[in-house]
Amino acid sequence: GLPQNWQGNCALPRNGYDNEIAVLSPVAPGGNERTLYRPDGGAFVGDVDLDFDADRMLFSMPGGEHGRWQIWEIGVDGSGLRQVTLGEEPDADNYDACYLPDGRIAFCSTRCFHGVPCVGGGNTVANLFTMDADGRNCRQLCFDQDHNWCPTVLNNGRLLYARWEYSDSPHYFTRLLFHMNPDGTGQMEYSA
Repeated sequence: GLPQNWQGNCALPRNGYDNEIAVLSPVAPGGNERTLYRPDGGAFVGDVDLDFDADRMLFSMPGGEHGRWQIWEIGVDGSGLRQVTLGEEPDADNYDACYLPDGRIAFCSTRCFHGVPCVGGGNTVANLFTMDADGRNCRQLCFDQDHNWCPTVLNNGRLLYARWEYSDSPHYFTRLLFHMNPDGTGQMEYSA
């Protein structure tokens, strides 16, 4: 269930997994585990992100009309499963989402239609986008030739993410932490 370090979820098989979202309560060595959600047909389910109120979560799973990766949401009690991304692009994958403080969602998407250069474009690249909570009003935040991964919100409200620095770089495995405002402005390398 993990892509190689130069790939995104879109390179993974869409099924053949024995996985689920589980809840451990209490969070302790003697806690009880229960299944919150188990996908049908051995589909991958991952990239879980808990909402700020801890009453719902986002995750990635194949689905929709075209069977591509999509963003899903479910309540922490297992109710209200819904596909968030609209899945209108038949050749685009959407995954690895996180909630933003203003109610929107940041996520990775291959709808930029770039390919990894060293494999002749045969593996698609994901850039960061935002959308409203209902999946509408998608907006591209990054316009990189290479991948952006793992968006998460910092305590100051900025969006932290990993960026692949490949072009004009002597080492193609370089990954840098970047941060930006949730509207895509102020992109810069993150230093603690």
